[in-house]
Amino acid sequence: MDDLIKRFGKPSDHTHFICFPFAGGYSAAFRPLHDSLQDRFEVLAAEPPGHGSNRLPLVDDLERLVSMYEAALLPQLHKPFILFGHSMGGIVAFRLAQILESKGLFPEAVIVSAVQPPDIKRPIRSQMEDDAFANYVIGLNGIPPELANNREMLEFFLPPFRSDFKALETFRPSDMTPLQSEMHIFNGNEDEACVRDADGWARWGEKVAFHRFPGGHMYLLSETEQVSDAIRSIFTSASTLT
Repeated sequence: MDDLIKRFGKPSDHTHFICFPFAGGYSAAFRPLHDSLQDRFEVLAAEPPGHGSNRLPLVDDLERLVSMYEAALLPQLHKPFILFGHSMGGIVAFRLAQILESKGLFPEAVIVSAVQPPDIKRPIRSQMEDDAFANYVIGLNGIPPELANNREMLEFFLPPFRSDFKALETFRPSDMTPLQSEMHIFNGNEDEACVRDADGWARWGEKVAFHRFPGGHMYLLSETEQVSDAIRSIFTSASTLT
């Protein structure tokens, strides 16, 4: 596999379930999903440049990042696939789906988790001072407690977060085409901004369904079993939306 895309386990005949991480995250965040879904899906996950084991330079432009993922994934898209993205990864998954559909490649579904629609103007946080920025990310539960309590180590990990935040903040949708593939919007009940703006996703897809889970912005990390159950339920048939 390419440095950008990691596979959990051995290749199989199952549908590809392709995951894109939250800002600062990388493929390891999706191992629990793999453990829960491996009997139904072959789980792949993005390893963004400058994150995890990927030593490529950081990329702070979302369109460029999506283009890199497209090039890495195209050789893998010879069987049914689903795109799943959490937070920043949700916008990545959505934009990638737009590009693939324009080329005649249609996901079985796109799952967009914990992110506001593409047309929402986002606060500029990537330019915050280190302490304020670190505290904001910690408040999202996006950093493990052992790292959050070690400021020296935290400073080492801040650049990937800052780069990802900039990529999301500066993204402006140029393609207003709604997805033809079915789209599922996942949110945590306590994620106020994403819940408030969730209905805005309706204009970005022809077939859109909404799902809620206990927890806040990072509900995915604490509610893996519920999320896995929802994914299984959604895909018990070839298409669930009409």
